[in-house]
Amino acid sequence: MPLSEFEKRELDLIGHSLEAEDPRLAALLNKDAFELSLRRRFRRGLILVAAGACILILGLMIRVPVLGIAGFAVMNGAAYWAIKDFRWSLRPTNRNVTQVEGNSE
Repeated sequence: MPLSEFEKRELDLIGHSLEAEDPRLAALLNKDAFELSLRRRFRRGLILVAAGACILILGLMIRVPVLGIAGFAVMNGAAYWAIKDFRWSLRPTNRNVTQVEGNSE
């Protein structure tokens, strides 16, 4: 069921008052901010995976098995941390939808 004009105005008023009272909370609740934090975490995870690979190779070169195992653990932990909140979907998404079903406006 679509929102009425009154409900849309009320939601806008609530959103504007939230932004005025607590801009940090409004930024945190913003969808784009969440996507940016996911990208940032993914990049940091890739850097940590690369660091773990370097530690693994260093452990192999100087023949210290504990160092190689630690590098492998860092790689796996960083990879898990980097992708744990991604939402994987095999369904194609159509982001060019202009009208919601049931909305006759």
